[in-house]
Amino acid sequence: MKNTAVAEPSHPALMDQKAFSPARRKGLTAAGYLFAVAGVAFLAWFRLPEVSRGTLWAEDAAVFLANTMSIGPWQSIAEPYAGYLHTVPRIVSGIAYSLGPLEAYGTLMSFLSCLVVAAISVGSYFLSGQLFGHRSYRLMVALIPVLVPVAPLEVLGNAANLHWYMLWICPLLLIYRPRTWYGGAALFVGTLAAATTEIITGLFLPLAVWSLVRKKNYWAPAALILGLGFQLVATISKPRYTQAPRMDSVEPLSILYGFLLQPIGSLWETNPRTMGLNVVTFGGFAIAVPCAIFVGLLVYVLFFGRWRWKTVAMGAVGSAVACWVAATVLNPSPEFDYANFTKDQWLTMFTFFRYAVAPSMFLLMLVPLACVVAEDRKLIAGSGHRYWAPALLAVFLSTTYFQAATARQTGPEWAVGVQNATVLCGSDSALPEAVIPVTPAAWQVAVRCDLLRGR
Repeated sequence: MKNTAVAEPSHPALMDQKAFSPARRKGLTAAGYLFAVAGVAFLAWFRLPEVSRGTLWAEDAAVFLANTMSIGPWQSIAEPYAGYLHTVPRIVSGIAYSLGPLEAYGTLMSFLSCLVVAAISVGSYFLSGQLFGHRSYRLMVALIPVLVPVAPLEVLGNAANLHWYMLWICPLLLIYRPRTWYGGAALFVGTLAAATTEIITGLFLPLAVWSLVRKKNYWAPAALILGLGFQLVATISKPRYTQAPRMDSVEPLSILYGFLLQPIGSLWETNPRTMGLNVVTFGGFAIAVPCAIFVGLLVYVLFFGRWRWKTVAMGAVGSAVACWVAATVLNPSPEFDYANFTKDQWLTMFTFFRYAVAPSMFLLMLVPLACVVAEDRKLIAGSGHRYWAPALLAVFLSTTYFQAATARQTGPEWAVGVQNATVLCGSDSALPEAVIPVTPAAWQVAVRCDLLRGR
């Protein structure tokens, strides 16, 4: 009897499965995420006007660069400022200082900050898989950090304000359940970085306890508790306030008006002069449309959604309110006294603040939640139809993609300041240091002349 050889299956799909081993698939997936981070970083970068990309913001120069030069790029990470730690901004500062010449520090800080936002955006896509099964809804979640309308005005492209994005990513880190020890380790590091960058992440301690006790999920909750412990030590060693802030310094009605105008209103109109004029002309009707939309989304999810989506919706809105109240109460200013604004103040004094960014992102979470509820009710059918939702959200958010009126649009550009300081040090050999101005006005950083002469 003749021996017969059994032919291996030659079907293309089976060949592809054999060619792509689990290790190779993981490698390709990781490479895909890295390419996505790079692409999204440029998407964020191009939202900034050219002058803004090369202009340093306040603490990026006066605190982080100054400490990087005096203490060292990595030693300064443990240095508290204004009562708490700023781990991620200090790491970004250390990398920017080490990567290129001093003239490039401003541009590098801006791009690296956009790179961090891109990593948070792609991370949001990955982590939101714990909530949403379909990629279309995860894409919507990923769009929010990089396209939130108010971000370029004061927050996007500088390290000092990266802590607002840490508030956004923190709950997503806490609910994610890793499948491997190295996934858990990455989760631990990410959560620890968020907690040691923004002390207000303490708002999510109840979520951490729930995840720890009910879900037996230890990595991220443990990191949050540890990070907040470090923040407590930093606050005690170098307190932000010499005396406790007055909790009644901002009227409750002003806090409410601010929430409606800033986190919600900025999603509809990002020009502060136009918003101020609209309030003077139309009163509360100036923000009636965006408020009605978000109230409608919330009501829809609460009435028709499953308990899972109701809980997430209430958590998102609660986080938005808590972040806004905490930021305004702990940083009181006459600019928040909206209940007592005069007509002239609305026209000349009203502006959008960085405090609106995190609440706006949490409110935008209602959009994918409403879409998934609509799918549960068979109003969205078919995989292809699901992708209309992120496409429409991207179109809506892209209407405010370019923001000409950013806080850094008029400079002073960092590279020009370094060149002027170099000339000044070169003209006087006895001069110990030169001062370089940054934005906003009155912020500056002193650079030793021996560093400038040795360039």
